[in-house]
Amino acid sequence: MLEQDDGPTASRSPRLNRYLHLLRKRDYALLWGGATVSALGDGMSFVALVWLIIERGGSAADVGWLSAIYTAPVIIGGLAAGIVLDRFDRRRVIALDNVIRGLAIASVPIADALGMLTTTQLFVVAAIYGLLFMTSIAGLPSLIPALVGEDDLTTANAMESITYGIAGLIGPAFAGVVIAVVGQTAVLAIDAATYCTFVACLVLIRGGGRPAPVDPADVDPAVPVAGAGIGPAVRFVLGAPAIVATTLMYMCLNVSGGILTVLVPIYARDVLGGGPTTYGLLLSVLTGGELLGLLVIGAIRWRWPLGRSIAAAAFISGVILGLLLLRPGFLLTAAILGASGFVESSLTPWAQTIRMRLIPAHLRGRVFALLRTSMQSTRPIGSIAAGAMLATGELTPALAAIALLVILPGALGLVAPALGRGPTREPEAALGG
Repeated sequence: MLEQDDGPTASRSPRLNRYLHLLRKRDYALLWGGATVSALGDGMSFVALVWLIIERGGSAADVGWLSAIYTAPVIIGGLAAGIVLDRFDRRRVIALDNVIRGLAIASVPIADALGMLTTTQLFVVAAIYGLLFMTSIAGLPSLIPALVGEDDLTTANAMESITYGIAGLIGPAFAGVVIAVVGQTAVLAIDAATYCTFVACLVLIRGGGRPAPVDPADVDPAVPVAGAGIGPAVRFVLGAPAIVATTLMYMCLNVSGGILTVLVPIYARDVLGGGPTTYGLLLSVLTGGELLGLLVIGAIRWRWPLGRSIAAAAFISGVILGLLLLRPGFLLTAAILGASGFVESSLTPWAQTIRMRLIPAHLRGRVFALLRTSMQSTRPIGSIAAGAMLATGELTPALAAIALLVILPGALGLVAPALGRGPTREPEAALGG
């Protein structure tokens, strides 16, 4: 039976049972289970929307516009989502987000069954998805600290990353099978059902949703946080060196990831002499390495300063990626990508733990929305830069940029004072447990 959340003192579990310990917490299990099911649906729906556009005679430009509309509104919606999350019950806000996006997705198979589906509707659905996407993405880390103990934060954050890794690994492949057997709109009907599942889980959660009232004793007078807009979140972040350092590091890493996304299919074709199968296998190995790393990080109690560990992991990952400059064959290329994914996977749960220790409860929605919106906005920069670098047919500049954009931030983080003190370390209770 799942147990009620009973505070930090109950979170000291045997190392090998850290995941099971968290999943015995009723409210956290509902949050993670519902989010994972919903993320799987999201991983399927984009594939279905793309194939609907293509099947309806859409061009490559139409697919490009769909992708842009699917992601660009995140920048606007993300900042607004943070304000709403800090003002109202976060469970209800996330539930409302899932109701609206679920209805939007469900409108496609309904319209198709009635013979009324248009390409314009597909773009509108994509825009609604992108506009509201950050509500749940920022809402989850805003809820987690209220549902688990201090000693379980890293494991909980690893499990959140595992959610998206599972979705990225299984969702598109499953969507391809469903499309081949039943059709695109069936995939979207399944996705609509996953939204309903997440809403039901959120309704069953009993605590942690309403933002905590501001305690003047907890507010640092040097960092003004009063106000209802996004300004307090910006001021807080600028006054938190550890958050600034990790965010800038991640922005660089996301530029590198954007370049890698564009380069991998070209590398598979021009260097490895392969096709779509080779490309798909490389992506699967990269995702598999990330998932394995997350499982390891979430299962152990890390005993080194988290800030320095993040920097070291980034540096090592960049060095591993630099081996691609040697143009190795398929097996070694796959090993490089898998090893890089394994090492780099630890960055997100560690950085999330640092943020959760620092961000006041009444600012979590706005700060997490601001940070995740900022970090996600840099990946398209990498994709655009990759297109320019690869236009000549020479891969070396892109390969070098991928490695350096990970190595250099990691090296700087190893000596940055903000990443070697205070909340970037594990608490004494954890070290002695």
